[in-house]
Amino acid sequence: MIVDTELRSRSGSSMTSVADSLCYGCITHVPLLVEYPSFVKTIHLGEAQAPGRLNLRDLAPRWVPYHGIIGGSVGTFALRNYILAHRPDVRQVGICQYRKFVTRDRVGQPGAPSHAIMDVITPQSATKDLLADSMPPKDHPFLLVKPTNLTLNGVVLPYLTQYMHAHHVEDLLRFIAMAVELGVLDKHDVVPLFDETVFLLSGIELGVFPADFWLPTFGAIEEVTWACVQRYDTRREGSQARAWGFCMERLGSYLLLKQLRRLGGEAGVSANHFGYLTLITKDGTYVPGI
Repeated sequence: MIVDTELRSRSGSSMTSVADSLCYGCITHVPLLVEYPSFVKTIHLGEAQAPGRLNLRDLAPRWVPYHGIIGGSVGTFALRNYILAHRPDVRQVGICQYRKFVTRDRVGQPGAPSHAIMDVITPQSATKDLLADSMPPKDHPFLLVKPTNLTLNGVVLPYLTQYMHAHHVEDLLRFIAMAVELGVLDKHDVVPLFDETVFLLSGIELGVFPADFWLPTFGAIEEVTWACVQRYDTRREGSQARAWGFCMERLGSYLLLKQLRRLGGEAGVSANHFGYLTLITKDGTYVPGI
């Protein structure tokens, strides 16, 4: 979904500006489970594309053949292209998925203990008014998923080790090597990235970000991904199908952490930058794997 609007606060007799300019997108390949606020408009992927909609095939046609091996990130490429073409002056970029979004305040209920950073909510509870009030970042530059760790059997693992256990490690090695080759990642960042233990779910593809950070950073990640799909004919099956999407998530998380640490020091940044990740489920309970 995409928004081009100045959001206004509901508090006080005069409507104060929450953001100078926000472009908010929600990526989906299926019918939406809830009615998002009017400032959010849908970018459609796969079979959800249709005439008169904001479609992947129109906004980012080169990525259409790679939807299956990258996942919903192809919709984020489309969002970026839309902003560059129609709103190059945008101040903030917001992104949600058809069943995942980030809010300032808690709107759902705690989910499974194994996914403590993700709340759950039913479609009936996720009302349009509730989302309209809670999704904008107010006067903060970021509205992000709270940091977490990648673990195995309760042990916190660094990016590379966890990737080795959870995915095909050669994919991440190739992806990061390409990032260095293209100058997106400095060679001195390779070991810190592999050793990083703080993880931001979805990298820079969920939440709200300053546009002057997000546009060039996600553009650089896109070029790394494009180079990889051109050089390597990597095809995975089942849960491993989104091979390059998993790699994008790690690189995005690391680059966002670097930016946050620049702003707030090694201890992190203001808690005001972090909100609540919520998953929409039919009955309000967490279903593993989604």
